[in-house]
Amino acid sequence: MVCKQILIIFITSFIVFYDHVYSEKEKTIEIGNFLEEINIPGISISFELKKNLEDYILLHNPLSLVLKNGDFLLEGKFTDYKIRSIKNYPLKIIEIKAKIFCKDKSNPEKNWTQDFEIIENVSHDKTFFLDNYHVIDKMTKNLVVKLYNRIFNNW
Repeated sequence: MVCKQILIIFITSFIVFYDHVYSEKEKTIEIGNFLEEINIPGISISFELKKNLEDYILLHNPLSLVLKNGDFLLEGKFTDYKIRSIKNYPLKIIEIKAKIFCKDKSNPEKNWTQDFEIIENVSHDKTFFLDNYHVIDKMTKNLVVKLYNRIFNNW
């Protein structure tokens, strides 16, 4: 009888120890606010980025996406955009700058802030790049890939 109790205590202790030491809680990521300090008429680039980022994370990510209280918080702001034409060059250059903040709640020394710049070339034939939704979509998808690589190469 005493041997059974000792065996039960040993097995229970082993299971609790194993569960505590070897099983990791699944990490979560929260996509917070993305602000726009720039005014691009007719489009919200922060909305497009957030939507594309959520889709990309759901497709490729080892972390679970949550609405609130994630282990990691990703936020940012769009700080500037420029449209440049170069003489004798058949394309316009569209440049958008963003500052992204990533917070690791369990390991604050891994927090980071980084400036990102996305550049796209658009034909001079386009009257204004915003008329072409494809350009903004392509730019936000490029930024999403850069962000994703920065986030998951860091952990």
